[in-house]
Amino acid sequence: MKLYIIRHAEPDYPNNTITPPGRLEAKALAERLSGTRIDRLFCSPLGRARDTMQYTADAIGLHPVVLPWTAELDGWQVTEPSGRSVVAWNADHTWVREQRPYPSSSDWHERPPFDDPAFKANYERLQADSDAFMRGFGYARVDGRYRIVERNREAVAVFCHLGFGLAWLSHLLELPLSMVWSGFWIAPSSVTTVVMEERGHGWAAPRCYGVGDVGHLYRAGLPVSRAGLFADNAD
Repeated sequence: MKLYIIRHAEPDYPNNTITPPGRLEAKALAERLSGTRIDRLFCSPLGRARDTMQYTADAIGLHPVVLPWTAELDGWQVTEPSGRSVVAWNADHTWVREQRPYPSSSDWHERPPFDDPAFKANYERLQADSDAFMRGFGYARVDGRYRIVERNREAVAVFCHLGFGLAWLSHLLELPLSMVWSGFWIAPSSVTTVVMEERGHGWAAPRCYGVGDVGHLYRAGLPVSRAGLFADNAD
């Protein structure tokens, strides 16, 4: 199984859709994906993900399935030392990295600033939803690996969001969520590719070989939107 985790195009948050430049991104993405094998198409219920996805659905002729659990994470707030409240994945990552020792995938929620019990509870819901989704494709999660119930060769695309997409990736790859949020950013309309690497012994493990690919934007001569990126020297 190949899984494409796709962030929506540049968002127009007030109108629950994507901006005019975002529509150009979505068109370029659809052109790229129309030349890629995709067997199943899924998306978040939020307008910015659905509107991005629709260009691809029209281009490849697939009917999408809405997955409520892939909506952007809600209620995942932290308060920075300055007193500012931000969504967890937009926290000052230099501050996050001050916390030592660094966490593991099993204890990240015990370290500040993610030690509010709500973070663990929210993440466990995401894990359960992910595991149910993967079981539907023949993979039963046991700890950090997947028992192959049925071999799968499908290519699956899921249109979702920045915070959610990185959180899902952390679960699939058994990485501490706080360090994934502090170390990765995925651009609007970017494609992250994960393959379920199957072995002859009946087990598989997700392996990522592309994070936040925006090759379609370069080919179309479009700029990469910085929505959700707060570095002041990223240009």
